[in-house]
Amino acid sequence: MIEIRIHGRGGQGGKKAAQIISRAAHYSGYNVQDFAMYGAERKGAPVKSFVRFSKTPIKTRGYIFEPDCIIILDESIGVNKCIKGKKEHTKIIINSKKPYKNIKNSCSVNAIEIAMKYTKKAICNVAILGAWAKLFKKIPLKNIEKAVYEEFKEKLTKDMISKNIKAMKEVYDNVA
Repeated sequence: MIEIRIHGRGGQGGKKAAQIISRAAHYSGYNVQDFAMYGAERKGAPVKSFVRFSKTPIKTRGYIFEPDCIIILDESIGVNKCIKGKKEHTKIIINSKKPYKNIKNSCSVNAIEIAMKYTKKAICNVAILGAWAKLFKKIPLKNIEKAVYEEFKEKLTKDMISKNIKAMKEVYDNVA
């Protein structure tokens, strides 16, 4: 079973990122779970979202304390706080201009800048999924693209969905 924890602030799309990963995993033949944990439900409040996927039925319920991947959409929450419970092999993806070389298995990507380049919006939830796809290699990028379209088809124009996917692909191409 693969477990992912996403940290962000209300309005940054952490919940939607979890839903996209979950849908893409489903398209890839996995059993899935995704859910969010809110404190005060307001824009800017710290939030966490969770995803589990597995080829076998998922019987585990509850929060994810020791994830295989941690995605941090907003480093102002406190990176050290967000990475609590990381395991030896946990991959950590941080939306940041600066590298976090002191954190093992971490990848910093300026997803906000790349998202702004394409969408003119400071929301990097889709763009940062490019880094996740590149590092995890469990879900084909085409399935993530399909999931992005499905999750946003009622909310965004096809042009804006396409711009988000372009941002995601640029992040994918720029991650080593």
